[in-house]
Amino acid sequence: MSEKNGVERLVRRGASSTYTNEYNCNIRRLFPWTEVANTKRPLTEFGCMIVTLEPGKQVDLHDHDEEETFIVIGGSATLEVDGNTTELYPTDVAYIPRAAKHSLRNVGSDPFVMVDIYWDLGGSGQ
Repeated sequence: MSEKNGVERLVRRGASSTYTNEYNCNIRRLFPWTEVANTKRPLTEFGCMIVTLEPGKQVDLHDHDEEETFIVIGGSATLEVDGNTTELYPTDVAYIPRAAKHSLRNVGSDPFVMVDIYWDLGGSGQ
């Protein structure tokens, strides 16, 4: 199909995906997807990305205005939230509150892969 039309224009193929290195991870940003579904609004934002944290790598401790949820697809990692730690495994879901200091560390031998969904209510905190 040389031209995207119909339902095909609503599909973003993994084979043509690009990754960036952010937070010491490989990230494929899925939303906002401005050509199809712009989820960034003047006062709110919804975003989604696939995150891969290679063995031996760590996401530095940080916080931000968005809330997040992590859905683990593969591997395992140590999650720290506000000084407390736990292990994450496939099919686990973690919620990261707004402004919570958090980090991830992959101490396993396989890549840690998750879907990261984040949202912002325009700083209203509600």
